[in-house]
Amino acid sequence: MISLRYHIVSLVAVFLALALGIVVGSTVLQEGTVSVLRATSERVRQESERNSKENVALKQEQARLQSFGTTVLPELVQDRLKGRSVVLVDTDKVDSGLRDGVRNVLEDAGARVDGQITFADERLALGADADRTAMAGLLAVDAGAPEVLRGELVKKLAARLATSTALPQEDAQRASDMLTGLQDAKFLADLKLSRPLASGTDPFPRQGSMFVLLGPAATATTAVAPDAFLVPLADQVSSQAGTGPVAGVEAFAVPRETSWILALRDNRTVSRRVSGIDSVDTVYGQLALVEALEDSLQQLPAGQYGTKDGASGLLPERTEGS
Repeated sequence: MISLRYHIVSLVAVFLALALGIVVGSTVLQEGTVSVLRATSERVRQESERNSKENVALKQEQARLQSFGTTVLPELVQDRLKGRSVVLVDTDKVDSGLRDGVRNVLEDAGARVDGQITFADERLALGADADRTAMAGLLAVDAGAPEVLRGELVKKLAARLATSTALPQEDAQRASDMLTGLQDAKFLADLKLSRPLASGTDPFPRQGSMFVLLGPAATATTAVAPDAFLVPLADQVSSQAGTGPVAGVEAFAVPRETSWILALRDNRTVSRRVSGIDSVDTVYGQLALVEALEDSLQQLPAGQYGTKDGASGLLPERTEGS
């Protein structure tokens, strides 16, 4: 007969064996797991180092290409817009560096940037009663909804930009001119003109002037949507007799939600007359701007250039003899 003591000893032996097996097995498993993890970690580290080196090399190459492009750009655009007058139109939400880059490439191409018309974005929203009343007075219309007043402003401003006439110098006459009237009423954040134009010696704009409309910076929060001002203004100016080519530009980093160039492209009627460049802060974007204006001077169709939706390519296609 098996005694109780024997059962107890047997059970203890079984549990001890199980415990020993678990300890030994887990130790072996842990060593295997650690080995796999170490190998994986080493592969990840090596891959990370390779990626870091490749990123550094790509950034260096990008910097070299940008430097090369900046160096050769003046030669690529030289005299392509020689003797042409250009007017920049934008709002105070535009990045000044972008504006300077556009001005520089146009001047490198031989164009003369006669003026810069910069609207005050907040005032242009016409959200305050005082702003609507002031705008209605300038337009000689009854005060109404902001969109109605902006529509009337766009029409009359486009007509004024198509009229080559000297700016009035007498205070009593300034309100009767759309540009000086907007300036005195503070709807313009800036109105920069070359000396002969500002003094009224020469007419502004000059006959056949080209117009470049600049969109807000990538990080800007605007009070007026693109299709509420810039797109209809581009439409109206480009349809006026007496004006030269019209182009719209913005920086590469501007997101889709606030892109005025994409809003321009969505309006097929306007995009057939107005070229849109969605990356004018790059060398290829600046070259595209000059080539687009040059093509329009040669009566070629307007085009859409850059990398965003609706672009046909980085640059206009060159045809024989162009």
